[in-house]
Amino acid sequence: MTNKKILKIALSVTIVHFILTSVIGHYIAVQIGTQIGQIVIGGLQATSGKTTEKSEEEATTIYQDMKSKRDAILENWKISELMISLPAKPLLNPLLKKMSQNRINKVISKEITREQFRRQALISVYTANFLNSLSFGFLVYIMLRILHHFKARR
Repeated sequence: MTNKKILKIALSVTIVHFILTSVIGHYIAVQIGTQIGQIVIGGLQATSGKTTEKSEEEATTIYQDMKSKRDAILENWKISELMISLPAKPLLNPLLKKMSQNRINKVISKEITREQFRRQALISVYTANFLNSLSFGFLVYIMLRILHHFKARR
């Protein structure tokens, strides 16, 4: 196997990895959003039609119930998210969280619009996916080079 062929294989793997992780990541985000949306709807329905003089204790109970259900949903998807984020995205996540919080603060202070927030978030996610896929492709390239080296020595 020539170096050019190894490079083509690694590049192909990188592209396929990027496409698959982007599609699967989008699917997971939609599923999580839908499930958490249902929890919020349930919480709102629990409070609708009742007097506005709800006790703070009851409101806290509903909030805690919604939060525990949300945490359970996130826990159910944790392994799937981890699998599509390997090898580099766990290293990028702290930076992505800081960037996201910065964008949220800018929306709250009306420095940027929601549409700008959404666009910047998508750019961040796809850039992180690209870097993750690039690192995966690099690992495949290194692995194939090592295998080729040992195969050539025989």
